[in-house]
Amino acid sequence: MDESGRTNRSSLKVIEGIKKIGNPSLSELSRELGISKTAVLKHVYSLERQGYVERTYVTTGRGRPICRISITENATGELQNIYQQIAQEALSFIEENFGCSIINRIMELRNEKLTVKYKKIFEQLDYTEMVKKLAEIRDREGYIAESDHISEGLYQLKEYNCPLIKIAEKYRSACEYERKFFEDLLGMDVSIIKTVFDDVHGCTFLIREKY
Repeated sequence: MDESGRTNRSSLKVIEGIKKIGNPSLSELSRELGISKTAVLKHVYSLERQGYVERTYVTTGRGRPICRISITENATGELQNIYQQIAQEALSFIEENFGCSIINRIMELRNEKLTVKYKKIFEQLDYTEMVKKLAEIRDREGYIAESDHISEGLYQLKEYNCPLIKIAEKYRSACEYERKFFEDLLGMDVSIIKTVFDDVHGCTFLIREKY
């Protein structure tokens, strides 16, 4: 954290990396972040003092026990506070001034705007490249996203954080609008495998090529 008490960007990236991997070792987290184990350990010490991470040691039967790092509920709350502030403010404004019924229309307009914004980027890409690009865009937008090419014509998109969770908690249709946005943008079939409400580790979408 910086002097104002807010989590700085480098510490936030460490928290994101831990959440993304799930109980990583120092070596795994070092590879994920692209920094040395010494630098990782420095961040871990600092975040541990703040109550954001904790270390456990796992015996493998050979050599020294392996140090595993996990995030605490405090860290999860910190991530949500950072990524949800804008969503919370928008939700309060909409409810106060327009009522709940306008939420779906706002989501539709948001999808339309985002589809237009990104459509040209995807026009010259094949299916594999489109899914990878979508994961990159979502990652930049705070979803902590990654994609996997499971088999021919089949992909998986995982998102480890949801900036819209406060809206989705009250309006579960938000998850469906996200799915529809992916379909419109990619021109592929998209289904929701699980959401953050089913699994604390995040949301998973299955994406299929159209033949």
